[in-house]
Amino acid sequence: MRQPVLLCYNLKDDAFKKVRLAAMRFKIRVRPVPRSEYGETLAALCGMEPPKGLPVPGDFEDAMLVMAHLSSLQASQFLQALRRLGVPPIALKAMLTPTNSAWNSFTLHSELSSEHAALEAGKQAVHPASDVSAE
Repeated sequence: MRQPVLLCYNLKDDAFKKVRLAAMRFKIRVRPVPRSEYGETLAALCGMEPPKGLPVPGDFEDAMLVMAHLSSLQASQFLQALRRLGVPPIALKAMLTPTNSAWNSFTLHSELSSEHAALEAGKQAVHPASDVSAE
């Protein structure tokens, strides 16, 4: 099995240090992704294919993590370690898959953002705030 890799996007200093600490404990290679590489495929960013120097299709500011070459158990344990270390919640997280490995960072961000928004809208629809007024 390949060495586990964690692609990190837009993490603030303290959060990045804690993520890197947790990753070291699990022998996960941490790879911060600069904006200049947002056009590369996720496979290229994880070292599975050579970079192609593709243009950057867009930009985003949200924090995002992509886990590659981790088992489900390893990913779960790693995410638990992040919570224990007090890493602020990172809403946009993904595992590398055969489908998304061909995507660039911007495409993945768009997909994850859409999914996150749909989940949040679903939570609000299922659990609407009670509108209680005092009469």
